Amino acid sequence: AHYAIESLIARGASGFVFRAKNTNDGQTVAFKVLQPEFAHNEEDMQRFVRAMKTVLPLRHPNLVSLFKAGKTGVYCWAAMEFVEGESMTQVLQRIGVAGMLDWRYGYRVAVHIARALDYAHGNSIIHRNVTPANILFRTADKTVKLGDLMLAKALEGNADQQITRPGELVGDVAYMSPERTRGSGAVDGRSDLYGLGATVYALIAGRPPFAAPSLPELITRIRNAEPDKPKKYQMAVPDLFQGVVMKCLSKRPEERYQTAKELLTDLERVGKFAGVGA
Repeated sequence: AHYAIESLIARGASGFVFRAKNTNDGQTVAFKVLQPEFAHNEEDMQRFVRAMKTVLPLRHPNLVSLFKAGKTGVYCWAAMEFVEGESMTQVLQRIGVAGMLDWRYGYRVAVHIARALDYAHGNSIIHRNVTPANILFRTADKTVKLGDLMLAKALEGNADQQITRPGELVGDVAYMSPERTRGSGAVDGRSDLYGLGATVYALIAGRPPFAAPSLPELITRIRNAEPDKPKKYQMAVPDLFQGVVMKCLSKRPEERYQTAKELLTDLERVGKFAGVGA
């Protein structure tokens, strides 16, 4: 498909991401290859095709662009914008020892990804998996981008099983909304706002909102426990910003921000009050 595969960037439950080059124009791309089992199921294949068609035309400064997608042999693949930088997962691993980042970094992530979600939701797309692994920081201009929009859409038919598949999504469970852990399928844009809130919480507190020694215990805490306030871990976090993050983490969707636009309005207030931009 005129892409030359180079080095492996990442691997996950659904497949692999490689650095690759478009041999027609020399453009470097992130090339995602799904596990071959994915192509065996006709229903999954059709969902993949529909997702491609939905996501291909979408362009936003805070979304990772999808350039092309297809199927070669047993592999479904997608060529995406290559973001030179690091994922929030890598950022969290890097700060592991220090424990937290300046809250302004978390603020920037919140604003940029809220803009991406506002645009995606406006196009009737729910991401379903807003986690540190899917948020990328481009070093050159400090732009934060939301990735894997295509995959979330393509795999959404499997959402009910995701929580129960052995080894699937375990690393991401800490960032799931309570309703996603129930696998009911009744997930909307407010679940994405929870995922963003949980990611920002981890960046400013140095740990996700909840942790537990086992998966069942973690799920119980996500559904029933209240997270510590971020200020317990970082005193410099402004009360107003802490309030925004905690509202995103409300157990019941109706108590969160109802739209990304609503969230952006409050984030702008935080910025004005604290004199910071994003």
